Parts: sequence; C-alpha cells; structure tokens
Amino acid sequence: MTAEAILIQSTAARHGLEPALVAAIVQVESGGNAYAWNPEPHYRWFWDVRRNRPFRTLTPVEISGEVPPLDFPTLAGDRDQEWWAQQASWGLMQVMGAVAREMGFTRKYLTQLTDPEDSLEYGCRKLLQLRGRFEKAHGIEGVIAAYNAGSPRRDAVGNFVNIDYVRKVMAAWRGE
Repeated sequence: MTAEAILIQSTAARHGLEPALVAAIVQVESGGNAYAWNPEPHYRWFWDVRRNRPFRTLTPVEISGEVPPLDFPTLAGDRDQEWWAQQASWGLMQVMGAVAREMGFTRKYLTQLTDPEDSLEYGCRKLLQLRGRFEKAHGIEGVIAAYNAGSPRRDAVGNFVNIDYVRKVMAAWRGE
C-alpha cells in the first residue's frame, strides 16, 4: 500500500468515511497529484479569516472586479493573495480555498493545501458535512454531486447538473 493510500485510509476512517469513496474523489479531482490546483475566478463566496464567518455580501462592482475589497482580510501576505487563493481549488481533493477556511484551515497560505494531509483533512471535513446535510434526501450520489457543485442541484429531467462528475466518482469507487 502506498503512503498516499495509507493516508487516505487513516483520514477517511478518522472522519467515519469510506476510504474507497475518498480515494475515488481524489482520483477524479486531482488524479492523485497533491500539487493540483484550479483557479475558479467566477467563484464568489469568501470567508472572513479574521472574524471566522462568511465575508460580507459583495457589491456588484466588487463581483465584476478583479481587485479585492479594501476590507478583505488575510492571515499573511496581501489581500490579492488570499482573495485569489480562496477562489481556487487545491490539492488531492481539490478543496476550494474559501471552503477550507470555513472548515477551519488557519495556516497562513492556502497553497499549503497542496500538503496531502491538509487536503485530505479538509476535503474529508467537507465531505462529512455534506453527507450529514444531503445523504438522507439525495443518497450518496447527491453527496458526491454536492462535493463538486456545493449542492445536489438537479436539471429539468431530474438528473444532477453535474451527473458526469457523479458517474466518474461512482465508477472509480466501484473500481471500474
């Protein structure tokens, strides 16, 4: 068993998650590359790292702009660094920077989410939260959809809007 597989096994078990599900998400999200990252500039949900709560509602000008508001807080570095890092997904489980902050990630720089232990820890925290919120009503497929899209949204015919993602994770989980 590889070091990564052992880490997935122990982190998933600590959170009461099935290791094979976590491994499937890792495979689909990053291909197992701990240094994977993806900028998502249209993502506009932010976490206030100073007050430990969602950042205030952005104005229309701030939403369309590329510069963080003057009151946007950071733990280290400048506002731009935290602003753009919260709008990117990081590491093995491709955890959004703002989500990691919400889940309690307090290291100075979000690039530290490329540490496999951190990525798995905060990805599993989020997955566990989503399982508690959505599994009863939407099944495990809804939890997987929510991990990728924030909620298990469905299209006009009742499929998850990100059904291809859900199918990829389910296939990887089944070992296909």
